[in-house]
Amino acid sequence: MRVLTISQFDSRIVRRQAQSFHTLRRVSWRLMGVVPAILLLVCAAAAQQEEKPKIPGLDKIISANEHLMFTGTVKSVDAKHNVMSINAEGGTTEIFPIKHSTHVETLDGFRKKLDDVSPGARVNVYYDQHADRRTVTRIELFPSESKKKGPHS
Repeated sequence: MRVLTISQFDSRIVRRQAQSFHTLRRVSWRLMGVVPAILLLVCAAAAQQEEKPKIPGLDKIISANEHLMFTGTVKSVDAKHNVMSINAEGGTTEIFPIKHSTHVETLDGFRKKLDDVSPGARVNVYYDQHADRRTVTRIELFPSESKKKGPHS
């Protein structure tokens, strides 16, 4: 066993403290680079998982362009604002944008005018849905109950 003098003992302590200080400095520099990177990743992940507010009818909005059909009874046709309200059999009302150039026809293929679509008429509305925008491509009129022929007596 070796006996150290006080000056040698002090110099070893100073060297160890200096080595510890350099190690601590190296580690702190690494932490200064790693901690912001982790915070950035956590913030990015939180932003991606942010919940969107629940808006009524949001489930009806479709992100891809889809061709859809809606069947119901015409509630109103507003030519001034170019919209048509249709009641579904389940009690919901849907509003569709219409144009004067929208094709209207009967089930057997005869062309009609948009003016022939009146409240109370049963219709199939064919439309394209892209995000929150609807484009009506065709309206199909069912024969009205009053025009159907009754049974012969």
